[in-house]
Amino acid sequence: MPPSSSLPIAIRARRCPHPAVWCALLAAAALGLLATQAPAQTRPPEPTVSLNVKDRPLGDVLALIGRATGCEFLLDPSWQKVPVTAYLENAPLSVALKRVLSGLNHAIVYQPQNRVKIVIYEASPPRAAPGVPPARLPEPADPLPAPPPEPPDAAPAAEEETQPQG
Repeated sequence: MPPSSSLPIAIRARRCPHPAVWCALLAAAALGLLATQAPAQTRPPEPTVSLNVKDRPLGDVLALIGRATGCEFLLDPSWQKVPVTAYLENAPLSVALKRVLSGLNHAIVYQPQNRVKIVIYEASPPRAAPGVPPARLPEPADPLPAPPPEPPDAAPAAEEETQPQG
């Protein structure tokens, strides 16, 4: 076999590409495969909601949104009469629910088959009558007991009088 210097230049220049080049080529191929499958896995567009309500019960407002979107809302019956005020114009469902439930400590759980569970976290539901504050929890007890009262027949302790020395 002749020495390597006698090989033609074209043969000597042919080497395996650098490993980084192979990684880049594989990554590009993988992205190409993902890009062709991506349209099949996209979500349908979120339904939009338009409504204008003032001091309407939450249960009624959710029923309106349900008719517009085809969703079924699951809500504890004790929260059905909470008054809600909201103005929405072509808002996505997620935005509409956040706006309708603003002011309430809540969680929205999207479930299969267009079911949406709404959980409201409070001690008890607020009253539906306007101007009536919601029920409050009692104040916690003071952890330190108060000192016992002094008996009525006890005389106050005499203070020593100091006389100026002269």
